[in-house]
Amino acid sequence: MEGRTLLRIAVVVSCVALTALGYRNSNGDNTDAIAAATHAACGGADDCSASLEQTSRGSFGHEYGFRVTQKKAQKQVIVACEREQVFIGDWKCAAK
Repeated sequence: MEGRTLLRIAVVVSCVALTALGYRNSNGDNTDAIAAATHAACGGADDCSASLEQTSRGSFGHEYGFRVTQKKAQKQVIVACEREQVFIGDWKCAAK
């Protein structure tokens, strides 16, 4: 095979792999992401309850809206989650 043919095959395989990983991020199981987002919404506090109200999922990250109740006070918290390395790795979440 010529070098150009191998390059074309490598480009096609890379594109298909990146598309599959992006699809998995946006449409796959997000149980781990929701758990991390809930923890981030409460800031790690034990006396906190967070109720998921809104979800926005994309290929590069997710955003979740929570109603957080802590010490009888309620507030709305938006949490952004991304993977450690763009398409792979554990979810890391932080309140906006």
